[in-house]
Amino acid sequence: MKNIFPKIKINSATYILFLSFLLTGFIKNILLIFLIVIIHEIGHVFFLKYFHYKIEKVEIFPFGGLTTTNKYINSPINKDILIYFGGILFQILLYFLFVFINQKGFINQNTFSLFLRYNKSIFFFNLLPIRPLDGGEIIHLFLQKFFCYQKTLFISHYISVFFLIAFVLYNIKSNLNNYVIVAFLLYRTIDFFKKRVFFQNKFLLERFMYTLPYKKIEHNAKQDINNLKKETLHFFKDQNKYIHEKEVLKRKFDIHSFL
Repeated sequence: MKNIFPKIKINSATYILFLSFLLTGFIKNILLIFLIVIIHEIGHVFFLKYFHYKIEKVEIFPFGGLTTTNKYINSPINKDILIYFGGILFQILLYFLFVFINQKGFINQNTFSLFLRYNKSIFFFNLLPIRPLDGGEIIHLFLQKFFCYQKTLFISHYISVFFLIAFVLYNIKSNLNNYVIVAFLLYRTIDFFKKRVFFQNKFLLERFMYTLPYKKIEHNAKQDINNLKKETLHFFKDQNKYIHEKEVLKRKFDIHSFL
């Protein structure tokens, strides 16, 4: 666990918010927010380490964190869901810890009330079905159990857009910090949509290059690699026989087929 700490990066907006809280005397507030965000990200890191995924960095924003890894898009769905639930789970554990130390009298009621407010806000904010929030990523992963990967990119994008609009309308008269959150979510939503072809190609390239574990087999009459699903090995009909998906992917990625 110790080798993750050098990879923690504090976003510049976080420093600005931290300074503003210090100058206005809300030191306890920012420390509690910072603690909750760190514990939340440690939850993700714990399960990433448990499943032996490499962590590239953990970036701390004023309203939460963002942990990035180099794991495959084709990694097991249930493992990925557990990783995204990790932050929420660790916040629940932190809640019970604060209940305990409050009952023992180690903190006053004002501190406990502040913690409850911030922990609840960050908890439910991360459950919003907007990518890259945990709720959005979990929904994206659940969709992959039933639809091809390309279709999940579009469905999860439109879900994100719908709930982002709802979030903006709900917070339209809110404070500056919420505008920063909206700007970040809007940027990431647009960025995900722009990179949808990149993600689809990366998904397909992984299936061509690596031997992946599959839970089921599906036979397809039409040779369309965009219909590939995660955790499903596909065979495509070619005249009177079925061929392995790698044979179809080879036409897209193997350089020798163009020579």
